[in-house]
Amino acid sequence: MAIGKLWNFFGTRFGMIILSAQLVLVIAFISLYSGYQSSDKCVACHADKERMTKLGSPEFVMTREQVQKESRHPNTECRDCHLGNGLSEDPVKAHKGMLKLLVLDNDLDVIPRKGLVKQLLPSGNDRLRAMLPRDSSGELVYEVGTLMWHDRNPVTLGYDPAIAAKTCGKASCHPDQVKQFETSMMGSNFRQRSMRTWNDIHGPNN
Repeated sequence: MAIGKLWNFFGTRFGMIILSAQLVLVIAFISLYSGYQSSDKCVACHADKERMTKLGSPEFVMTREQVQKESRHPNTECRDCHLGNGLSEDPVKAHKGMLKLLVLDNDLDVIPRKGLVKQLLPSGNDRLRAMLPRDSSGELVYEVGTLMWHDRNPVTLGYDPAIAAKTCGKASCHPDQVKQFETSMMGSNFRQRSMRTWNDIHGPNN
């Protein structure tokens, strides 16, 4: 009797089936999307001091609470800023597509970081030079010209609107600020930061 009344509410039995199926699809989509946005595996790995030490990156031991406190973004997930795959336990898959430090040679071409930059966090008494690339004997690696932040376009080395849209500009973060910045002189003239030499075609660069 109750089912019959329910059919009457939806119009027909077929209408109830269609609406029920749509509801299941919406719930499934929300569940999958929230899972995709998760950074649970990032936290599980980076909070494990023993595992991070075995992987050769003990300086990257971080708990969720520590990240949110230091970033001052209490409701932000790791991948909101760094991208990557927050559902994979495999380091290669987890870091695929993640934003990384750009290491440039003396011709300002991007080169692999591995084997050149040993640490990304300043430490010791000489923090200014702590991140400079050095070989196993401690000597400077002069093949490296400079280091750049991960939010740059790896081709132009300038501001990247696409990266901004995927990170800070997301609906749950700072979309209005990113849109406003891109209408500003600095934001719209993003090639300004891509000048590679003093006599570049966009230069001179000061």
